[in-house]
Amino acid sequence: MRIAAVQMLVNNPHVIFGSTEEVEDFIEIPSPEASLVKGGHLAARTRAQVAPVLIQVWRGPHPDLGTVAFDGSAYLPDGSLFVLDVERLTMFSRKCGAPGSHRLTVRVDEVGEASRVDLVLDAGDNRMELSRIGAYPIPAVAGVSDPLAPADILNLILSDFDHPKARLVNAMDLVIREWVADTSPRAAVRRSARVRQIIEWMRWAFPLVGLGELKRVGSVIDREVAGIADGRDGELAVRISDSSLKGLL
Repeated sequence: MRIAAVQMLVNNPHVIFGSTEEVEDFIEIPSPEASLVKGGHLAARTRAQVAPVLIQVWRGPHPDLGTVAFDGSAYLPDGSLFVLDVERLTMFSRKCGAPGSHRLTVRVDEVGEASRVDLVLDAGDNRMELSRIGAYPIPAVAGVSDPLAPADILNLILSDFDHPKARLVNAMDLVIREWVADTSPRAAVRRSARVRQIIEWMRWAFPLVGLGELKRVGSVIDREVAGIADGRDGELAVRISDSSLKGLL
């Protein structure tokens, strides 16, 4: 799951990450084609002086995108992961777990000139498809160890904003099928919470659309899903998604 994200403008192309302990002087870093180990920290070469670099921190499951530049052990004395640029203009720290050694996987979208760096802690070894409807594919996830709960799968489906219709259709299919199969007293509350997750994702995907309009769309989705008795047909997810997107795209 994604637990943190930050965008960094960098002059020197190297972004450093590791523990919160003192970082050695990285001014003389060579220019490797992948991440390197130095003084207990790592450095990934990114694009510089062009546009922000997106750094995302994940625990376990994460998008199966890019190239694995590093996969090994990182020692975090206080359980926190530290990210900074060479000039120390931007620094970011996130508590990630218990103190000690953690498996750290680094994925970059382009080796040597990354615009996106994914830092993954304690990844599992399995891969899982997120695409539920063949005509609307979205990237799979890697780093899976245990079976994922529907809420976790929904979070992963809505973890990015590429292919917004495909993500919405797959999210809607999950909500519909869960609703149809759920006979618990809390089914309606759970359904409405899932729809709220979708609307919160739409706030980022469609920033020009006001919250009031998105809440109205959410109410319509909630009513439509509540009236479904059989969700085996993926066309229902496509139909509701199409009607929800009218006027937003």
